[in-house]
Amino acid sequence: MAELTQSSVVHFSRAEIVSILFGLILAMFLASLDQTIVATSLSTMAQDLNGWALISWVVSAYLVASTVTTPIYGRLSDLYGRRPILSVAITLFLGASVLCALSQNMPQLIGARVLQGVGGGGLRSVALAAIADIIPPRERGRYQGYFSSTMAISNVLGPVLGGFFSEYLTWHWIFWINLPFGLLALLLCWRNLRRLPKPRRRPIIDWLGAALILASTTPILIGLGQAEAAAGWGRSEVLVPLAIGAAFLAVLIYREREAPEPIIPLRLFANRIFAVACLISLSMSMVMIAMIILVPLDFELGTGLAPNDAGLRLIPMTGGTVLGSFIVGRLVSRTGHYRIFPILGAGAMTLLCGAIAEVGLGRSWPLDTFLTALLGFSFGAQLPSVMVPVQNALDLPDTGVGLSVVMFFRLIGGAFGVALLTALLVGDLNAGALALPGHDVLGPHPGIALLHLDKQDSVNPALMTGLQHAVRNAFSRVYLWAAAISGLTLIASFGLKEIPLRGA
Repeated sequence: MAELTQSSVVHFSRAEIVSILFGLILAMFLASLDQTIVATSLSTMAQDLNGWALISWVVSAYLVASTVTTPIYGRLSDLYGRRPILSVAITLFLGASVLCALSQNMPQLIGARVLQGVGGGGLRSVALAAIADIIPPRERGRYQGYFSSTMAISNVLGPVLGGFFSEYLTWHWIFWINLPFGLLALLLCWRNLRRLPKPRRRPIIDWLGAALILASTTPILIGLGQAEAAAGWGRSEVLVPLAIGAAFLAVLIYREREAPEPIIPLRLFANRIFAVACLISLSMSMVMIAMIILVPLDFELGTGLAPNDAGLRLIPMTGGTVLGSFIVGRLVSRTGHYRIFPILGAGAMTLLCGAIAEVGLGRSWPLDTFLTALLGFSFGAQLPSVMVPVQNALDLPDTGVGLSVVMFFRLIGGAFGVALLTALLVGDLNAGALALPGHDVLGPHPGIALLHLDKQDSVNPALMTGLQHAVRNAFSRVYLWAAAISGLTLIASFGLKEIPLRGA
C-alpha cells in the first residue's frame, strides 16, 4: 500500500489553496454537468443523427461509465498520486468531448459518451481526494460545501444550457464548450498539484478486482435504467441484468477479501464512520436525485406547466441545496462537530417530503417555493457533514478510495431512487387511469402515456379532470415513499459516530 509519512505532508498557502480549489471545482463541475446537459437536447440529437431507437443510451452510457470507474480512480490515485491520475482523467474527458462533437451517427456518439464517462468518473473522485490532501479535516467543511454546491448547480444548469445550445447554436456546442474550461482545469491541476507528496512504495494493482467492479456494476445500472424506462421491475430486461450484476458482486466481495492489495479494501467497512456514511449517502441520494426528477414532472402533469417553466421551479431547491451546503460546511469547520447536521438534515427531509405529500405542489407559488427551498436546504446540510467525517476517519493512503466509494454509493443511490420512485409513480398513475371511463385513448399503458402526454386534444374534459385527480394522488403517494426512505436515512444518521476533527 502507498505510504505517506507525516514529514512528507506539504503545507499550502491560502492563495495556493484557492487556485487549487478553482481547478478542482472546475473539473468536478464539468463531470457533473455532462450528466445532465444532454437531457434537453436528446430529441435534436436523435433527429440529426437518425437514432431514435438508441436515444436513451446517450445519457445512460455516460452515467454507467462514470459510476463504475469512480472507485477504480480513487484507488489508482492512492497508488500513483492525485496529479497524474487526475490529469489522465481530464485528458480522456476532453478527448472524448471532441469525439462526441464530431460524431456522425448515434453509435459513434454513444461510444464517445462511454469514453467521456470513463474520464468523468475520475474528475469527481480524484478532485475530492485532492482536497483531502491539502486541507486539514477541521477546515475541510467549508471547502466541501463548495463542491456540494457545484454538483447541485450543475444538476439544474445542465438542462438549461443544453436547451440554449440546441435552440440557438447546435447540439455540438454541448461538447465543444468543455474544451476551454477543461484545458484550464488541466493546466491549474497540473501546475498546482505538483507539490503533493507521491506514494513511496511500488503500486500493486488488483486488475481482477477492477474488472469485477465493471462486471458487477454495469449490468446493475443497466437494469435500473431499464426499470425506470419500463416503469416496472418484473420484466426480463430488468431482472436479467440485475441477476448478472448480483452474481458478479458476490464474486467481487470474495475476491476483495482475498486480494493482497484490493481495489476496494473491505476493511474500510469495519470503520463505523465510513460504513454509516456510505449508507447515509445511498439513502439520501435516493431521495435527492429522485426529487430533482419528480418535482418538475409534478409541475408538468399536475399544473400543466411547460417543461422549461417546470425546470425553473427547481431553482429554489437548488438554491436551498447550495445555501445549506455552504452554511453547514462552515459550521462544521467553525465548531469541529458534524454528527448533529446529518440528523437535522435527514429529519427535515423526512418532514418536508411528508408535508409535500399532504399539501401537494402547484397550489400556491410562495408555498411551493418555501417547501422546495427548505427541502433543498435539508439536502445541502447532509452533503458536507457526511464527506468530512469520512476524510477525517480514514488514513491518508486510503482517502482516495474511501471518498470514491462514498461517491459511488451516492451515484448508485441516485440511480436506484429514480428507478424505484418512478416505477411506483407510474404504477399508481396506471391504476388511477384504468379506473376512469374512457381511458382507452391513452393506450394499453396509460401510466406511461401520462408521462409523455404532450398534446391533450384526444382527452375529453371529464377524463382530464379525473386524470388530474389521479396524478395528484399518485404524486402524493410517491412523496410518502420518499418520506419513508428519508426516515431510514434519519435512523442511519444516529449511527454516525463523532470523533474530533484533526487540525493537520
